[in-house]
Amino acid sequence: MQRREFLVLASLLITGCATKPASQPEVAGMRFSDADRKTITRFYSQADGRPRSGPVPAQRAKVGDLLDSGQRPNKLPVDLDKLLPLLPEPYTRLTLGADVILVNRNSHAILDVIPQLAH
Repeated sequence: MQRREFLVLASLLITGCATKPASQPEVAGMRFSDADRKTITRFYSQADGRPRSGPVPAQRAKVGDLLDSGQRPNKLPVDLDKLLPLLPEPYTRLTLGADVILVNRNSHAILDVIPQLAH
């Protein structure tokens, strides 16, 4: 009887391991709220009191990607950051090129993107 229980348990463990997705970046859960999107969009549309001039850089960030070690995201402007609610650990908002991104600092996963907005 013990051998049978062991085999059932072992097969369940093996099946569980086999069905787990291969280390996918975290993409579920945290997103920019509608209010955050409006605040960020309004801030950048009013920045310097003039619309962006010149070509817009290509979108660099994609939801589900991981930040590469060579990528250098920047913090949001202090004036914008003050307008937004605090995020729980380990999440942060950054800019990458012209994209505003929501990132998990522990996994470096990009969880949400507002594309081609920052300047």
